[in-house]
Amino acid sequence: MRRYQDKLGWMVFGVCALLLLGLAGCASTPTPAPETVAPAPAPTDDAAERLRQQAAIREAQLRTQFENQDIHFDFDRYDLRPEARQILNEKAAYLLERNNLSVIIEGHCDDRGSSAYNLALGEKRALAAKAYLQSMGVAAQRMETVSYGKERPLVPGHTEEAYAANRRGHFVVK
Repeated sequence: MRRYQDKLGWMVFGVCALLLLGLAGCASTPTPAPETVAPAPAPTDDAAERLRQQAAIREAQLRTQFENQDIHFDFDRYDLRPEARQILNEKAAYLLERNNLSVIIEGHCDDRGSSAYNLALGEKRALAAKAYLQSMGVAAQRMETVSYGKERPLVPGHTEEAYAANRRGHFVVK
């Protein structure tokens, strides 16, 4: 009988083990979904506004640089120096990127000579700058010239430094 009990015990143990293994295979724990890469969040209104403000600040800086960088001329001359051509190349690039802008090119002179002579010389200086910009692809309709002769000096005084600073072409965005 002991043998029978041993066999019965082992059978009960085996059945219980099989039941436990079967139940373990039917676990109801859900398997997690595979991780997916979420798209980058769209910029918030604050971030978009900051980007707009930064772009506006940068554009204002470029415009200020455009308007504050004059070209200079030799005494009694209106031909363009090499450094003036380089500055005009930069101005042409700026204008070509911004088709909606127009510019006023001002011709200025030092205070030596008559008012009439300096008005004519200032006009030639402005026209020389305009012709160069035109040759770089800027439409003539986007440029206007004006001569102030010696009437609007940048640097007052009667020194060679003041004269040199006042012989210039100045650019104003309209």
